[in-house]
Amino acid sequence: MLRRWQSGPVPGFGKRPVAGNAPSLSGVQDDDAKGVASMNKRSNWMWIILILVLLLSGCGQGLASGGSGSPPRGVISAARACRLVVGRAGPGFFTGLERVHLVLTTYAKGEPAESQGDISTGMPPQTLVWVVEVHAKAIHWNHSVPPGYKPPARPDTDFSVVMNARTGQLSDAGECTCWPLPLSKVGTVVSLPPEC
Repeated sequence: MLRRWQSGPVPGFGKRPVAGNAPSLSGVQDDDAKGVASMNKRSNWMWIILILVLLLSGCGQGLASGGSGSPPRGVISAARACRLVVGRAGPGFFTGLERVHLVLTTYAKGEPAESQGDISTGMPPQTLVWVVEVHAKAIHWNHSVPPGYKPPARPDTDFSVVMNARTGQLSDAGECTCWPLPLSKVGTVVSLPPEC
């Protein structure tokens, strides 16, 4: 009677001869079977380690990748975020635009980095945002100031904003002479020329 399926080991299949019991085709005994098995196990472990290294190589990175990568679905690109900030500035706002740094992160991480510790509630904490920092020779921001405010002797050189990464809506903005902000602490910094 012929059996098509059999549970358990199939007789004669997958069994290796014990060293010294059966000669190989070349006439040499199969006494290095343990060495080959050990090498196969080592090879399997090397593949597992390689796969783990490749999977974990992105850990600790920000959500944006500079250059060739693209942001998550629905998120505007770094170049577009840059153009939105630089393009919204009126004539004379920036003098001698030099460089733009951006980082894609969450509002909870990005807003304190942009404001250098000041925490506000402009967006929900997990909202994806671009923190955009613009460096120029001078920033001329005509905004309301408290009575008695004296402008600095030297104009501020840095302007930064927190922008909703999906809608482009600006939440927080500030100026200072603090180039560069420590944006690398909250994600991967994308650095663009002034023309974005």
